[in-house]
Amino acid sequence: MKSQFKLLGLVLSLCILCSCSPQGSSAFSQHIYIWQRLWTAEHAGALAQSKADFTVLRVLALQLHQTKAGPVWTEAKVDLPLLAADGRPVHLVVRLDGQLKLLPTALLQQKLTTLLQLWQQQGVKVTQLELDYDCASSQLASYAGWIKELRQLLPQTLAVAITALPDWLGKPGWSELQQQADQLTLQVHSVLSPEQGLFQAELAKNWAQQLAQQAQKPFYIAVPSYHSALLQQEQGWLVESEQPLQSQAKRQELWLDAAAVQDFSLWLQQQHWPLLQGLVWFRLPLPSDKRSWSYAQLQAVSSGKPLAAELKLRVQGIAPQFELVAENHGFVAAQLPAQIRLSGSSCSAADAVSGYKPDFSKNKNQLQFVLTKTEAMLQPGQALVLGWALCKNLTLFHSQG
Repeated sequence: MKSQFKLLGLVLSLCILCSCSPQGSSAFSQHIYIWQRLWTAEHAGALAQSKADFTVLRVLALQLHQTKAGPVWTEAKVDLPLLAADGRPVHLVVRLDGQLKLLPTALLQQKLTTLLQLWQQQGVKVTQLELDYDCASSQLASYAGWIKELRQLLPQTLAVAITALPDWLGKPGWSELQQQADQLTLQVHSVLSPEQGLFQAELAKNWAQQLAQQAQKPFYIAVPSYHSALLQQEQGWLVESEQPLQSQAKRQELWLDAAAVQDFSLWLQQQHWPLLQGLVWFRLPLPSDKRSWSYAQLQAVSSGKPLAAELKLRVQGIAPQFELVAENHGFVAAQLPAQIRLSGSSCSAADAVSGYKPDFSKNKNQLQFVLTKTEAMLQPGQALVLGWALCKNLTLFHSQG
């Protein structure tokens, strides 16, 4: 009998320990968005990679965007057999352009009914509809009324979620809007003016805390796993993200700080907020998606693994033409060395690029590249040519700083 009491006490102790954090490892889930409008052969490998790390797939299915000629519907070309074979629960995402003057109801219901039937017939486990609409904060009450009307036309068993913006928090109509949703997802990336960057951890924390105080429904926080660029236009900045833009305009890269995103993720998991369900990562990386993190980086950040830069310098080429190349094989940005020394023979010419200048004052076969920028960073996965030389042979001798 005593042994039974001891066993019961041990079980109770474990239960207490497990409940110290409301979202513990079993309750705090991580989802991922699939945002490609055209699925390719790359999706099979990407889905297989992600299966152990992300429990739910949020798939862009339908988009209504405003053009000069008027609203245009775009249906994503999703590989439904592949999605069904994956077996994970799926949220069907509808993206509605924030510039739309009037949201459709009956037409959207028709399109959704067709999509739902098609996806379910193919064996896809659609568990939720997610509406992604950048509504003006002054129109939240109207948005709530629109969702209420739409829900009456949809299957009653279909849960409806909304993507929320930080600007909505505490505004008139925010409470009414929450009442029409089964779940909320607060987006904390790409919500400021482009010049302010993609993600600011302290602001994201403040927004998450505000939502935790105001939330009436279970909620997730959406975080980024990509970078973008700004293209300078006469009327302002144009943002280049997952879709490359054909433009000769000057580009200003907006790099995402992986360590800041990971710190925010770990901080969020320590919060004792009963309605917090987890994180949603934007977006599933494909090898051809040059503005997304690699999957290895996404996995490292989302799983809380230690992050470090891994800068490698190498000389490539065949005599007499050689290049000095820097590569970052780590998961955070790496500082380029202040000085790089190369040893060669029969060198006739050389030059430096990417913020370096050459110094051959002592010996033309002892080349030195000196960094002229105060801070030069190499992003994860990036390779950069730092200079070239015409020599019989060339090897890396030393780097510092």
